[in-house]
Amino acid sequence: LIASFIIFFDKPFTTGDLVKVSNITGTVEKIGLRSTRIRSDQKTLVRVPNKQMVDSVLDNLSMRTHRKAELKLEIGLTASAADIEMLITGIKNILKKNEVEESHIFLGDITGQAYVINMDYLTAPVTFDEFNTVKQEINLQIIKLMGELKIEMAGTNKGIRIITQEK
Repeated sequence: LIASFIIFFDKPFTTGDLVKVSNITGTVEKIGLRSTRIRSDQKTLVRVPNKQMVDSVLDNLSMRTHRKAELKLEIGLTASAADIEMLITGIKNILKKNEVEESHIFLGDITGQAYVINMDYLTAPVTFDEFNTVKQEINLQIIKLMGELKIEMAGTNKGIRIITQEK
């Protein structure tokens, strides 16, 4: 009962909010005296005792200010430093055109197999479907840019090797 009063007065969430509590993510459909009903992302109706809603870590996803996307590109070692610089500059331009609010892109690592470019960016708090559409458009534009610059991903091998054993 005390948990119900905390929910009603503190209002950590309201009906219609997208929340994550414990291992349940969904939309709050009803807040009762004993429990809160959440329509999960699997479209099931879950009753969560209000005590658990108050005692658990609750993430009110409806209150987010941005959505974050991350991408790690592993570029083949045949790319030159100039190629990498042009790619990074091109990706920055792609992000600007797609109304990304904040971004970070940098050559994060050099390994024996690849040059690793790390990037992350923030978008407005759009719906999940809209966010995925933005991510897909950015990813496709990056693939096109890599094609124009003739930069290959690490691990792509177009050569044929013939190995013979001497007897």
